[in-house]
Amino acid sequence: MNYKLSYYQEKLDSETLKNEFIFYLKEKLFFNDKDIYLNKDRELSVEEQNLIQDFIEKKKEGTPLDYILNSSKFYKNDFYVDSRVLIPRPETEMLVDYINNNFSSSLKVLDAGTGCGCIGISIALKNPNFDVYGSDYSTDSLDVAAINKKTLDPKNFSLIHANWLSCFEKNSFDLIVSNPPYISDQDPHLSNLMHEPNKALVASDDGLGDIKLIVDQSTKVLKNDGILILEHGYDQQNEVTDIFKSNHFSNISTLKDFQSHPRITLGIFKS
Repeated sequence: MNYKLSYYQEKLDSETLKNEFIFYLKEKLFFNDKDIYLNKDRELSVEEQNLIQDFIEKKKEGTPLDYILNSSKFYKNDFYVDSRVLIPRPETEMLVDYINNNFSSSLKVLDAGTGCGCIGISIALKNPNFDVYGSDYSTDSLDVAAINKKTLDPKNFSLIHANWLSCFEKNSFDLIVSNPPYISDQDPHLSNLMHEPNKALVASDDGLGDIKLIVDQSTKVLKNDGILILEHGYDQQNEVTDIFKSNHFSNISTLKDFQSHPRITLGIFKS
């Protein structure tokens, strides 16, 4: 049986779902506003119905739209994403913004725990004079990042399989940036993130385990006066600042997100 678009539209029970459906129609089926609003009573092809039914079934399961589309917008570029990597968050763009707005000379940069590569690739594209590396322990993540590297084609971005900073030599980098796992395994918000990889979200020691490891390892691979920039939870500012201080970082400061929550901490390493 051939159904009309209006049949499926009537099955959507929230404004959020309706808006996602419209976006899906435009991105996946290449519908325009005329198709959606003026021609919604025309019969759909079997292929169109199958694609729409796929959207509805996946949304019933709670699958994020970015995974359904295999695409996520970050820093004005479309990044391939699937359930092997986290979906990039708008707040993380602040981290890239800070680097792009405050550094201009040639730097050797590491994006530790690169995931889909959105941070490192965005920095590399904006700063062709930088030498940027993206490291990850997960080969699945590196496979996704490799897709984005091929598609977006930053000439100055390289991928490395590494457990955080363990494989790098002393005085390797001018700047290290990371959005590591920082959620406690007891955090109730995890129930809303069940489709994203748990290992990229959850850290030991009440969410601070990976942050402590990165800060400690960074003291061995940062150059003198090198800079470390970490994203963290909105309620972890004091703990993260203390971790920086205990590892010989100075000029420590914090950036706030769009809700005025402290989300990014940075400091200068003094060897």
